[in-house]
Amino acid sequence: MTGRDTEPRQTPAELEAEINREQRRLAETLEELSVRAQPANVARRQMERMRERGARVVDEARALVVGGGAVRVRSRAVEPAEGSVVLKGDDEFVTTYQSRGQLPPEVLYLAVGVGAVIAVGVVAWAVRRGR
Repeated sequence: MTGRDTEPRQTPAELEAEINREQRRLAETLEELSVRAQPANVARRQMERMRERGARVVDEARALVVGGGAVRVRSRAVEPAEGSVVLKGDDEFVTTYQSRGQLPPEVLYLAVGVGAVIAVGVVAWAVRRGR
């Protein structure tokens, strides 16, 4: 072995500086995690996600009823960027939509009929429950 093989690759000052950088990075990551894990922030993200999903369902239902627009074909999860911090439930999805033609009138009549039956059922249930 030569003297070069046994010499340290970094000086003590360089090692200390690297340790300090890593400690700061770890502290920032822990701070970010603590903010993201606060119940209020988790609830806010869940509400935003539910609003987005609800809007998608409403758009699809509207497209079904009026017979135009687009219909969701498939959704798939997107892999997070390397090094990013992702909490459970923070997945991102990409959805593919496909345009489709006009619905036949029979389908519209059926949808209106089913909606009317459901509305009458809900009203009857509410009246019965009110007694």
